Amino acid sequence: MELKEHRNYSLLRIEELSNRVSQIQELKDSNLCIYSTGSYGRLEASKNSDIDLFLIDTGEQQASNLEKTLINAEIIKICRNFGLPEFSKDGLYLNALWLKDMKKNLGSPSDDYFNFFTARMLLLLESKAIYNAALYDKCLSEIINCYYVDFHDHTEHFQPIYLTNDIIRFWKSLCLNYEHRRIRKQVDNQNSGQEKLVAHTKNLKLKFSRKLTCFSFVLMLLAREGTIDQNEVKEIALLTPTERLQSLKSINSNVSDKIQKALNSYQWFIDKTQVPSQEMLNWISDKEERNIAFEKSRQFGDELFDILEAVDKQCILPKLLI
Repeated sequence: MELKEHRNYSLLRIEELSNRVSQIQELKDSNLCIYSTGSYGRLEASKNSDIDLFLIDTGEQQASNLEKTLINAEIIKICRNFGLPEFSKDGLYLNALWLKDMKKNLGSPSDDYFNFFTARMLLLLESKAIYNAALYDKCLSEIINCYYVDFHDHTEHFQPIYLTNDIIRFWKSLCLNYEHRRIRKQVDNQNSGQEKLVAHTKNLKLKFSRKLTCFSFVLMLLAREGTIDQNEVKEIALLTPTERLQSLKSINSNVSDKIQKALNSYQWFIDKTQVPSQEMLNWISDKEERNIAFEKSRQFGDELFDILEAVDKQCILPKLLI
């Protein structure tokens, strides 16, 4: 399937799921919004995709644990009826997060511990509203505003360095988390042949979809000249990662060929990974195919770097490393 077909499939399934979820009575009486991330958030899903959902409570007071439990139970039933795979980690991430806590704890130890960091980053980088689009929009706006506390003092030359650093921190966290899980399994002697294959697929997804999710946003920020206000950041957030690459063409026509090369590489990745899990494991188990796959991932990284060099005229990103 072409990326356009994946997009159409994703939008259709999101609409179907949204219609069903909107009938949950307990949700109607709440201040919760729900958004999808992962392949549905990027509009790259296929019939083989699972779905990742986040719930944000936007109320002045948090919903009760009983209300949230009833809502989660209904969501799980709906997703099962849709034939979607079970939620990862026994539904751990279905826990509703309070928007007030997410804003108050940005950058604190609680940011990571209570999963606020991941929920915030995925909201900005790869999300689509499933329930209550108005509250989803409110969440986006209020989270973006957290990165603009100094904006009114520097309106003529404000660059969202705080946000850019947070996205880069998220990317580094994804890389470190992957290495931690891989090394832990080796130490615990749990690295069976099957688990190694699963690790290879996770590594490939890290180097394609995760990398594009993070750096498509960074590229859009770097490509803009002058002040970047909250509305512009929100426009970027509402685009999918591949749409951001396409949008770069209108900002800088000199990178059109580079962007098309990266999109072609990404299409290859989608073709290889949006298949049944066992089919993907069988493919990655072939050493020759695996070597080709990781060479493709290195090539994709180089293509994104070429785009970055072309759009980052002010050398902002290298300066953030010092």
